[in-house]
Amino acid sequence: MRIPVVLPVAMLALALLARPARAQEQGGLGLDLSSETSSQESPSEQPGGQDMGLDLRAEDENAVSLTPRFILVGLDTPERAGSQQASVWLRELAKGAMSSGMVDFGASPREVRERLEANYDAALRCTQASCLAEPAESLDADLLTTARLSLEDAGWTLRAWTYDRDKGVVHEDVVSGRNPKDAAFQQEAATKLGNRMMALGRPRALLKVSVNVPTAVVKAGERILGVGSVEARLPPGTVQVEVSADEYASFTRTVTLKPGGREELEVRMEISGPAPEGPEDAVARQVAKRGRGTPIYKRPAFYTALVGLAAVGVGAVLGKGAKDVEGRAKDADGDGMLDVSRKERLDAQSQANLATALLIGGGAVTAGSVTWLLVVPSRSEVPTPAGTVSAGAATAVHVVVGGSF
Repeated sequence: MRIPVVLPVAMLALALLARPARAQEQGGLGLDLSSETSSQESPSEQPGGQDMGLDLRAEDENAVSLTPRFILVGLDTPERAGSQQASVWLRELAKGAMSSGMVDFGASPREVRERLEANYDAALRCTQASCLAEPAESLDADLLTTARLSLEDAGWTLRAWTYDRDKGVVHEDVVSGRNPKDAAFQQEAATKLGNRMMALGRPRALLKVSVNVPTAVVKAGERILGVGSVEARLPPGTVQVEVSADEYASFTRTVTLKPGGREELEVRMEISGPAPEGPEDAVARQVAKRGRGTPIYKRPAFYTALVGLAAVGVGAVLGKGAKDVEGRAKDADGDGMLDVSRKERLDAQSQANLATALLIGGGAVTAGSVTWLLVVPSRSEVPTPAGTVSAGAATAVHVVVGGSF
């Protein structure tokens, strides 16, 4: 039986074709010949009716870039003819901004819509700093642009509003053309937006603040950078950095940020108020308190001493009166009778006895009170080292020994 030649040839050809296909499946050749396709969103889901389909961001998103972040919010196209060309216009405007080399692409219009959610439509149609500041803060955009392509009195007109986050102002660029499909019209608008980026784009500065308190709030001027250790991209210039936290002393420093430079601050916050009291401090405070003693006018002995002095004074007055009566108890006229009556003489004798009692008692009370005032403080003073003599103690002993007792 003869085998037709065609059959072996066909089987050989099939084997040769199958081998590259299997190698391609297993990655043996490392080739991928499949064509790239991208899913298209419906016009209702795309900014301005179309998505630009272009991502111009740097490959390494984790690297900290000091180039200003540029975000194109989208394109407002009220007329249908303009809406049909929205994707082309978005692509050209983005390329024009990036051609300046002064900005980094922050996010695509699709991502902007997802992040702003319900606030997207308001941001897309906003032309004032008051309503563009919040989207710029939310998107962390240094330069935020929103545009509108519409039919005006002068014909088809593109208006682009660029918000400068550093200065809080909006710059407007206007370009007019014959129709939205005109390539020269598109290129002129892209060039104008690129020139705007050239004028506004400034290299940022990186500020890194390391703090030992995780709950500390870090501010640069009026802007809150975050809580705890933070890293932020800021416009160049002089800025006051403030770090504050409850129960800690605030930290403030003025820092000069240079374009493209990096500045680091190491902050060690300390608890505010007096330092905690140690054992030695407590002992010293108690000893000092004892050494000061109670004020003399707050001590009872002071007032008993005053009473004793008053008694001594009254006794002296009464004694003087008795002495006067005694001086008159004479027979001056020689008639054999004293010049004072018996009653006056008895009263004078009583006054003399009372004066003696008041003088002795008042003197004793006064001496005892004064001794008490002097002796008690000497016991409260700081103990003196051995071998030394306390002047207060010597005075107290002297009063006790030489007093009225």
